[in-house]
Amino acid sequence: MKKTKIIASLGPSSSDQKTIIEMARNGVDVFRINLSHATFSECDEYIKKIHNAEEKTKRILGIMLDIDGPSIRLDSLKEGEVELLEEKEIRFYNYHVVCNNTQLSTNYDNIANLVNIGDKILLSNGEVKLEVKEINNDNFLCKILEGGIIKSNQTVYIENNKTNLPSISKKDYENIMYAIKNNVDFLALSFVRDEQDVLAVVDILIENGNESISLISKIENERAFLNLDEILKVSDGVMIGRGDFGLDVEISKLPYYQKEILKKTNEVEKIGLVATDFLKTMVHDKAPSRAEVLDIYNAVLDKTDGIVLCDETTIGDYPNEAIKVLKNVIIEAENNFPYKENLDKTFKEGNQDVTSTISYSVVDSAILLDANCILANTMSGYTARKISYFKPKCPILGLSPNLSTVRSLTLNYGVIPVLSKKYTDTDEIVKECINKYKDIVDYKEDDVVIITGGLPLNNKNTDFMKIEKIQKTEK
Repeated sequence: MKKTKIIASLGPSSSDQKTIIEMARNGVDVFRINLSHATFSECDEYIKKIHNAEEKTKRILGIMLDIDGPSIRLDSLKEGEVELLEEKEIRFYNYHVVCNNTQLSTNYDNIANLVNIGDKILLSNGEVKLEVKEINNDNFLCKILEGGIIKSNQTVYIENNKTNLPSISKKDYENIMYAIKNNVDFLALSFVRDEQDVLAVVDILIENGNESISLISKIENERAFLNLDEILKVSDGVMIGRGDFGLDVEISKLPYYQKEILKKTNEVEKIGLVATDFLKTMVHDKAPSRAEVLDIYNAVLDKTDGIVLCDETTIGDYPNEAIKVLKNVIIEAENNFPYKENLDKTFKEGNQDVTSTISYSVVDSAILLDANCILANTMSGYTARKISYFKPKCPILGLSPNLSTVRSLTLNYGVIPVLSKKYTDTDEIVKECINKYKDIVDYKEDDVVIITGGLPLNNKNTDFMKIEKIQKTEK
């Protein structure tokens, strides 16, 4: 049973109900909807299908909405995509035009004021490169240095440009309000630069009475990396967006940044996700490259909480095959993860309060006894998250009577979220946790489980643990 989470982005290749159900069965934990591409009506359909997949698979599934943030994006292209040919010219306008292979416009009304002669403009994750040749009052002309396919709503990256765009655009505000209305579980904030970009979203959530949505800040430029400590303080986690990040820094430095970001997120007990190009070969091929398999394996050993598939599941020809490959490589990497060494190092370098000490003991005992599962009873998710932080070898059942809590746990390493009733004493916790284990897991007699939690249930301290052997007569 894998513990590293799989986040699958939805798009044309994965929009039908059958595919979404199959993706959930194959191991997807959270479905990501990119609001740079999907309309609200499309989102409505996706959310409905995800909830239906929950019912069919009997699994709690998270929903993540991804918003633009302070970025410049192409307007919609007339045909959805177009090929730009090398050595040809193309003009950008400040106002909205019909976009094609000769003229483009963006979501930013004064883009001509942002460029200088000789500036390089990158499209399609850097595969298409333009050079600014002429600037006028309301437009500028570019020569196409490297051609390729561009698509609607793609990011426009102006090399070395440090323009301070507003944190939240009108579209971002509408998207956040949509997320609140639909009570989604996670908001992925694109192009975060510092903690103020995150706090601007926090303010909107508080003003509208919703503080349950978890915020995942996307680290996509060096400025965000330099402000990582402050960003982590106000975020529930981060996602390393390697596509745009690889345009902002020398690509040879990208592995260093990825490892450092994951190291920091683990140190401060926040969620760390990695996105982009894990299985790019599988957009059109049924098999991955060897390098892609190594990339996945190493990300797991670097303690990522989850891996995000993008083009592989949005426009790819083999979305479910990609998920199966990802799951198999994750399991192989987890089979070779140094659990005991990681546990001792993590505890030594982290907080050693009551909850941390109990959680350490739970995970240590689980490793020593080769336990089949940890059953973490929690109201806010704190207990399950604390145990997840230590990266146990066995899965964690995160049981809570709070639906928003169990959905929030869909991104935490090793946690299988389970909706339960509210328990009042330790004996009831033990009995009902074992019953839930039997309902969910293909168990065997004499399975060893470790039960933990805190009483009263609404406190933030984990203060007990109990080791049990499963007997078939107990349920």
